[in-house]
Amino acid sequence: MEVRPLLGILMRWPGRVATQLAFESLGFSIHKEWQDRVIRFCGEQQAGVLNRYWDEVALETMQSLGKGNSDQRRFVVEPTYRSAFLDDLFAARDFVEPGFPNPPLVKSMFDRFKKFWFDAEFRAREAEVFGRLRMAEAGQFGIEPVGEFVQKSDVIPFVERYCSALAFERHRGRWRRKATCGLIFEVGIELGGNRFRLKPPLKFRIYHKDDVEYVFETEGVAVLDRLVPGVAQYFPGENATEYILGVKAQIELFSTIACSLTELE
Repeated sequence: MEVRPLLGILMRWPGRVATQLAFESLGFSIHKEWQDRVIRFCGEQQAGVLNRYWDEVALETMQSLGKGNSDQRRFVVEPTYRSAFLDDLFAARDFVEPGFPNPPLVKSMFDRFKKFWFDAEFRAREAEVFGRLRMAEAGQFGIEPVGEFVQKSDVIPFVERYCSALAFERHRGRWRRKATCGLIFEVGIELGGNRFRLKPPLKFRIYHKDDVEYVFETEGVAVLDRLVPGVAQYFPGENATEYILGVKAQIELFSTIACSLTELE
């Protein structure tokens, strides 16, 4: 069966670890602190299982164009790579509970999620830790938003700055980078609905110039968090400084993914 051009390239993505290391080389580290905290909670003996779980989810997410749920083993776009490891975890799972229909496939991660949900003291400690980390990293990058920053549209100058620095060119309200392999990477902003900044308004698209209807497309941080777990900790920010750090982190990670795919040429 003929493989569509986009998928043919996504199948060769070098994976979560290589992408994460490249992202960290730019100075980002909050996702890694989240991973380390999960491992400490679950126990070091679970590190191998957790890292393989994250790796396999990332591969399935990439090859299903972000349109799937590895924990439920359901995909709108069936990935060419389907993880036997995740299939086995799903088949052995015996810890589904009412009110939590979509737990992660590793029980200790589910236990941590429930503790975060029900234990206000634990949740507050985690929020404090990541708030400090976000502010420290924002300072490292010299992020100092000026003036009011309450509406989605206020993010536009920052997106322009970060995208332009990464060779994304403005095109019809989006920022675009073309690769010689035929892939096109786009960053957009969702300005519809509530105009206030309740969530990160960024949208990301990857498609091939010869097959523009077949698209890897995602809005916000959820899919990126499956490619590099812990990236969701860049949101929500408690203030404009943290919010802009999250915007920068998303754009830089998307650019890192773009580089990891175009370096395959």
